[in-house]
Amino acid sequence: MPSYWFTSDNGELPQNSIKSIAPDKDGFIWMTTEDGLVRFDGQQFKVYNSDNITGLRSNRMMFLKKSRFSDGLCVNTDVGQTVHVNQVPEVLPQKTKDRNENQELGYLFSNNVDIYTSYFINSPTYNILLKNHYYSVTRDSIRLYNLKHKRLGAFSNRFVNGTKFFVIDDKLFLKNKKDYFIVSPTRLVKINFNMPTSGDETIYANNAIDQAFMYQNGKLYYLTAGKNGITPKLILSDFNTVKNNVSTLYYDPKLGIVYIGSLTKGFMIVRPQNFKSYTDIQDPVVYSSFAYDSVSVVTGRGQIISSNGTIRHLKTVLKTDKFFSILDNNGDLWTINYENSFHRYKKSSNYSLSDDWSLKFTPSLLYKDDKGLMWIGASNYKKYDEGKLYYIDPDDAAKKLNWAADFNFLPNSAQKIGAHKFVIGSQNGLYTVDLKQKSIVKNQLIGNAYIRGIQSSKANEIWVNTYNNGFFLIRNNVTTHFPFDRNKYIRSAHCIVEDAKGYMWITTNKGLFQVAKSSLIAYADKKKSTIYYHYYDKASGFKSNEFNGGCSPCATKLANHYIALPSFEGMVFFDSQSVRPILPTNPIYINEARIDNKLVTFKDTIVINRNFSRVTFFLNSPFYGNPENLNIEVKLDNADNQYWTKTNDNYTISYTSLYPGEYKLTARKLNGFDSEYQYKTITIIIPPAYWQTIWFKILVLITFLLLLYFGFRQRTKYIRHRNLLLEKKIIYHTTELKNTINVLTKTKADLSEQIHSHKKLIGSITHDIKSPLKYMALTGKYLYENLDRDNPDFQENIKTMYTSSFELFHFVNNLLEYSKTYLNKNDIHTERFSLHQLINEKIKLFEPIAKSRKTVLENNVSELLHLTLNKQLFTIIIHNLLDNAVKNTEAGTITFSGYKTLDTIGIILTDTGIGMNPELVAYYQTLSQRIKSEHYEKQFTKGIGFTIIIELLNLLNGDIKIESEENKGTVITLLFKR
Repeated sequence: MPSYWFTSDNGELPQNSIKSIAPDKDGFIWMTTEDGLVRFDGQQFKVYNSDNITGLRSNRMMFLKKSRFSDGLCVNTDVGQTVHVNQVPEVLPQKTKDRNENQELGYLFSNNVDIYTSYFINSPTYNILLKNHYYSVTRDSIRLYNLKHKRLGAFSNRFVNGTKFFVIDDKLFLKNKKDYFIVSPTRLVKINFNMPTSGDETIYANNAIDQAFMYQNGKLYYLTAGKNGITPKLILSDFNTVKNNVSTLYYDPKLGIVYIGSLTKGFMIVRPQNFKSYTDIQDPVVYSSFAYDSVSVVTGRGQIISSNGTIRHLKTVLKTDKFFSILDNNGDLWTINYENSFHRYKKSSNYSLSDDWSLKFTPSLLYKDDKGLMWIGASNYKKYDEGKLYYIDPDDAAKKLNWAADFNFLPNSAQKIGAHKFVIGSQNGLYTVDLKQKSIVKNQLIGNAYIRGIQSSKANEIWVNTYNNGFFLIRNNVTTHFPFDRNKYIRSAHCIVEDAKGYMWITTNKGLFQVAKSSLIAYADKKKSTIYYHYYDKASGFKSNEFNGGCSPCATKLANHYIALPSFEGMVFFDSQSVRPILPTNPIYINEARIDNKLVTFKDTIVINRNFSRVTFFLNSPFYGNPENLNIEVKLDNADNQYWTKTNDNYTISYTSLYPGEYKLTARKLNGFDSEYQYKTITIIIPPAYWQTIWFKILVLITFLLLLYFGFRQRTKYIRHRNLLLEKKIIYHTTELKNTINVLTKTKADLSEQIHSHKKLIGSITHDIKSPLKYMALTGKYLYENLDRDNPDFQENIKTMYTSSFELFHFVNNLLEYSKTYLNKNDIHTERFSLHQLINEKIKLFEPIAKSRKTVLENNVSELLHLTLNKQLFTIIIHNLLDNAVKNTEAGTITFSGYKTLDTIGIILTDTGIGMNPELVAYYQTLSQRIKSEHYEKQFTKGIGFTIIIELLNLLNGDIKIESEENKGTVITLLFKR
């Protein structure tokens, strides 16, 4: 029995004096205290006092009582106010039919208080309300009235101190010393009390709900009335009501729950414990077991544990790993151990004598099929990829071990599904094995899940338990994976066992689940989309939430309807026929909300001001079982998120931003094993601001259309006026345009004539300069080659004249070709030529100057390398590059090389001259991109040579890459697409 009291010290109650307890029609339980009225929904306490009951003057509550006309219960306060108890308690007016006009002090009917003769000093009557009439007790009589106060009977009865009145099934009883009586309209009738009494027993009456209890010798009884008198039913043992100062009791006969109120200790709930756990302290962890008799099981270690808690041991110490304990059809016990052997213990020897077999690998499976054959699986745990299957006929006198199959996995569980077919579980999936066809097929839906066990409830129903992937059903060759519970405890399902009432019991590492088999089949047939799993934990009676699996059998059913389940702390027993699960069947209530800091109540519709910051709705569904079994979800229609959302642990849901409009807030929960949802819907209305209303929007639309209409009219008038002005302007500007075109035509002709003259002039000037320069260069060359070597100064002057005239000649020649190109750049012709040959020509041209500078020119370009370009422009580029290299290289080397790829031809010029500074390299590298820009203007601030090279490369769709280091040389790469 639990020893936890709900108290004010723990913050659950406002005060520890519980005077009365009673349920209402909605399933809530109400309690009265010295500091308010308390409502309990099974999970949370809610206090009602002067803070939330309008007009309440005192929080000191008396006793819950029946109400003659109002719906529900009532309670008086110490200042004479009457509170009507419902979901929203309210103070009744002073003049109300709930006040008995025959009572001077205005007390309600159905007092729970004990009365003595002194009671009648201040109150002449003590009235007890039944369904259609009431009894009025005085000091010397008992009278019966109907609800209209017409007397129906009366008789004399002198009140004796210690008399206890109590109501059962709408009948009034009284206890006077050792005797019990039923009160009739005309007399007291003595009745039997179907249990020996001594007169010192204590009667606890809860006349608000027609319940009575008797306490005697540490035991609490619930009283029922019948033809044979009053019958007590034991509901609580080893509990001292006097020591615990018990003042009031309520018993739920359907669920077997006792609710206890104390004047000093607060409130206690005693729930029935349907499960018992019995532990052998020598070896508390149990696995496999088999039925020893109708009330006991034998574990794999030889422990004999009965459903009433007695523990014995077999005389023989079994050779076993305790994971497999299977009886064959002869009643003999088969076990395996990790020493590569398995054994058969003879029933005839009371399991003291055994037959033994040895295996190459470790035994990992033991199974008895429908014909009584014993199947043994073995696993190579050194490789984890080799297993074997054997079988033995227990009736075979030769005790022959027969090989059946080899596997590339480790078998750990089996179930026969045909004459020669099995499903075999392993650490990496489930396999269908056909021994006749010698085929092995892996179940693809189960995949690589670690199989924990296989059970069969019918020939065509195979239940498969796994680690971390829940459980499956193979039915009619279709595999179904079932959903998890809310906390995903069922992911590690150890064992599934079916009871006689159609429920499946599933053990896990975190507790026990009960589920209706019909719901699982309906889910597998796609007739249901969800499943109600009923959860049990240690509070239900077992010592540990961790059950064991991976054994066979993993559960044992006894002839007395008990089922035994192995756990970490002993064997858990329960009577599958008498378990009374506490189901969440009560309706969902949503009638309270907190808007910002204001608490409001409502029925089915709530109106919220659009300026709210946060609204929190409180959901209730009275439920007195494990909170894990009450799962409420909500969905807000017409909102952005219309998915089902789980409420928090306090069963609340909050919203911080809702647009004006009407919303439907729907809550749902599963009611029980039928896996059907129960729904509750409320309406939320958020009134819009006037500018958000429909009529305002319509008004704005009409105003907009009128403005649009009049604006269109004005605009039309304006456009017509503008059109007239525009026509006049067009005539004027047309005349001006004609004159301008004539002027431009004449200007164009003049410009064309000027350009033609300039072309002739440039050609004439260049030609006139070119010829003398050419002969000057030739003369300088002749003089340089034939001069008197004995005069160094004269030789140097001639060399200078030759070099200058040579460079000036080629500069003018290049300038001429460059000018022609830009004047005719839209008509550039291409031709195929040898790159090696062209570079040789240029080397011969510059070789004298290079020699004079002690520089060597080399051509390493392949003779097979050809280009298809405008040869004239390319020649200018090579000429200028070589010219620059010769000028900047003294006593060094200038080398040409080339290469080609699938899409590119590259020409590389390498010199060992003075190089360029980084700023100049960066300038020339970016010059190509600037030339391609529409806003490029020719500038020769950095030298005309390179500018001409890059502009010509741009015309030839080529690119340039410059690498240079001062005083070390320069590498220039020209790139052309093939």
